[in-house]
Amino acid sequence: MGRELQQIEYFNAIRSEMERRIKKVAKEIQQKYAKASALDLVIVMDCTGSMDPWIREAKAAIFSIIHNIKKSHPRANIRVGFVAYRDFCDGKKRIQTLELTSDVAAVKQFIASLEAIGGGDGPGDIPGGLEAALTMPFQAEAKRIVVIGDAPCHGSKFHDEDDNMTYRDQIERSPDICSQMRDMAARGIDFSFIEIEPNRTAKMVAILQEAFLDAESYDGFARDFQKLSLSKTGDISRFENVVASSASSSISASKQRTVLTTAKDVVGGTAGDGFVFMRRKQTPLEANEVFAPPDMKPISWRVLSYTRAIPAVRHSLHFRPGQHVDWKNLDLKHTHQDTTIRLSRSCFAMGAMRSAHALLDSNTEAHLVAKCYFGKAARVSSKSKHSLENDVKMQMVAKRLASEFSVSDNIDKGVDFIFTCWYEVKNPKEDGLSSSMAMFTAEPYIEGEYKKYNNNNGWIRDDGLDFSETAQAFSHFTWQRTFGELMVVDLQGVGGIFTDPQIHSKSGEFGYGNLSEVGMTAFFATHECNGVCSALGLKSLQSGKAKTKSMIKSKPVIKFKTRTSTNSKNNSDNHGAAALEKLSNKWMTCSYSLCGSIWKVLRNDFVVVYRKGREVYCGSCATRSKPITHASHVRMFALQY
Repeated sequence: MGRELQQIEYFNAIRSEMERRIKKVAKEIQQKYAKASALDLVIVMDCTGSMDPWIREAKAAIFSIIHNIKKSHPRANIRVGFVAYRDFCDGKKRIQTLELTSDVAAVKQFIASLEAIGGGDGPGDIPGGLEAALTMPFQAEAKRIVVIGDAPCHGSKFHDEDDNMTYRDQIERSPDICSQMRDMAARGIDFSFIEIEPNRTAKMVAILQEAFLDAESYDGFARDFQKLSLSKTGDISRFENVVASSASSSISASKQRTVLTTAKDVVGGTAGDGFVFMRRKQTPLEANEVFAPPDMKPISWRVLSYTRAIPAVRHSLHFRPGQHVDWKNLDLKHTHQDTTIRLSRSCFAMGAMRSAHALLDSNTEAHLVAKCYFGKAARVSSKSKHSLENDVKMQMVAKRLASEFSVSDNIDKGVDFIFTCWYEVKNPKEDGLSSSMAMFTAEPYIEGEYKKYNNNNGWIRDDGLDFSETAQAFSHFTWQRTFGELMVVDLQGVGGIFTDPQIHSKSGEFGYGNLSEVGMTAFFATHECNGVCSALGLKSLQSGKAKTKSMIKSKPVIKFKTRTSTNSKNNSDNHGAAALEKLSNKWMTCSYSLCGSIWKVLRNDFVVVYRKGREVYCGSCATRSKPITHASHVRMFALQY
């Protein structure tokens, strides 16, 4: 008990300091939010002959776009500029420009004056349109350029079409579009490309994205590159919402940067190296390496089952059964097993840095998703076992905390993180794999719509979505449960199964996304305690100092003490039975250890196994793992995914 009281007293001091910071942050951001809510939006549209429906839609939608942005951000001051671009054969109408203005009626009138004419060969003069946009006097904190087009720019490396060599001189004298992308990112301007015919523009967009992400913004914060597809029949009606949502995200990001920079100023010298989102400096050798994105095809497990078997090593991390966790000095057990895998070379999904590939493991017979780095990120992560181990470690620490969160009988919804491991291919060259696919993380395949609930720099989703309140309470819980050492954020997933978290840690580990105490302060500056927080006894940091007594009471119900007296033991048993009865008809979705498979389970079954200090395995894995005396399994019900 003495050790626990020491921890409580230590945490009370941390909590008091956090309350002081939040109060100061709240006061300062009130003065800064007006500036953070200003937006400069420039729409750059292909206005050649094929684009007439889109010009008419832009004219009809411009008032609604501004209205929807202001609905999300009532205090936003918005200026809009417009650039119409065509091609070199179109003379004075090659580029038509309306400078940034707050007069929305003037923007509508300008769009109404445009004609869908011209266009020589297939490609268009996108660099000319961007040049006109970039010369506009951007002043707002939130800035975005949105390009809408159905054709690529000139230049053979951007497409597989034919350029009209009549305009060879003009093409060669055109601004370097990759330099424009780097300039845009450096100036802190977000970018969106709305694809109308992705089969024509995909190659160009991939190159532009690489150039944009390679640049460093003036303030160290990464800017947003969006690729949005409106290629299906009827998608033109979505134009209004897509542009408004894209622009709104720039204002949201601007506000987040304001919170984060204010938090950094308040925290001061303890901010940690993770605050500045600087990209790793490259050596000349690395700069010559190319890890191109893989081809994308629909996922097919049947086809994958006929592909070549590849010898590999499966690595995983675990907390030891019954282990007391020192949150300051995390100690996970590393295990590895030889296996064979079947891995799809093509991906079925792709993000900014990683591609998702279908994977079969012959030992676990599990359908998995291999996440492989490509592009510049692959130069570091695909060759660094430490980097992949760090990704898995974050997932497993988050999973442990999710289990402790979910055993409380005071909350309705339990959560879990998918079990993650990493693979090391034994002979990648012999098996025809690129070096970027020699090592990768893997996790269970989940069907369903992914939702994001918060991120690592203070943004919180508060739109009434199922699990939204639970997710915010979980982040709060992780900070209190670890006595202020860790906070799990960047929560996203399908239902109550989360993946790809980020951990803020006072120790400074967990990569560039770890914003340490700055990130923790930013979270609490925007977090309002909800019903789930109250049910767990989590105290708001905006409601005064907590006393030692209340902190002991508010410590989540996760530690099950051994009682010495018979009466105490009987009372404890009765309380435990009553608590389990409360959970007997409540379900949660769980990702099992070893195979990672995802099933629905009853919460009381999950709690019984967890309280015994055992790993939670599915039935088949428990059978295969009989020599492991601490293995246990829970009853599995209808497969969720």
